[in-house]
Amino acid sequence: MRKFLSNIVRSAKEVTLPLWVKPMKNSAHGKLSGKEDGTVVSLTSFPARIDGLWITVESLFRQTCLPDRIIIALTEEEFPHKLDDVPASLKKYIPLGVEIIFLPYNLRCHNKYLYALQTFPKASVITVDDDCYYRKDTLQRLLSLSTKYPGAVCCNIGAVIDPTHFHEYAFWKKSSSEREPDHRNVALGFAGVLYPAGLPLDSFCDMERAKALAPTADDLWLKAVEITNGIKVACGPFFPKPITVKSSQKVSLRKINKGTENRNDKQWKALDGHFSLKEKI
Repeated sequence: MRKFLSNIVRSAKEVTLPLWVKPMKNSAHGKLSGKEDGTVVSLTSFPARIDGLWITVESLFRQTCLPDRIIIALTEEEFPHKLDDVPASLKKYIPLGVEIIFLPYNLRCHNKYLYALQTFPKASVITVDDDCYYRKDTLQRLLSLSTKYPGAVCCNIGAVIDPTHFHEYAFWKKSSSEREPDHRNVALGFAGVLYPAGLPLDSFCDMERAKALAPTADDLWLKAVEITNGIKVACGPFFPKPITVKSSQKVSLRKINKGTENRNDKQWKALDGHFSLKEKI
């Protein structure tokens, strides 16, 4: 019932999102500290979604616990004129500490975490998606979970691998209550995921292998690397799905990976074949 009611509320908010989300004046927001060993929020985007990205960023500034840095990793390939290609609605957050960087490579979904993990190895890196408006306790819940389970990857919403249907993503049920660190838990990036400091970056950032095995499934790639390195995933208590920015949904990896092409299953099988994941779980 709780899930049913939250879905109704979320659907209503998605329809009315343009009416109740307005950019606040900069003076009403706190400025990010810029610490390199604190909490770094990292996300990526592309031209089809960049005009609505300010909505996601606005929600990050309304958190009960502000991060120390917000990194938006774009690519030179998609934004050849760099800041000139970025809308004013997004650039207004730069004075508050938002950092927009332009990568010389384009690894699509993997852009979301790669730069931040490599650049801030002493920080807790929280990844979010570019098509969501996040409720104000999104970051606080992840940080609290990480304090409770130090060393674990922590997520607000996760899936649980079904050993009977190991290669069939559709059978993995989403977590609806808190789950202690376990190799069967899979962090789902759209609701926010915290990666603790001190990760084995050579494995997490092995992009040649990631491109070959999971080019459009960063969640599955990261899960495979976590299993391989003995890093477990903790899921937080019930968390309603974030509000989706509807205007951004013309292009969505979720539809590609879980749709008729069934890319999630194919990429997970490739990862299992390479890393022998089922044996390790």
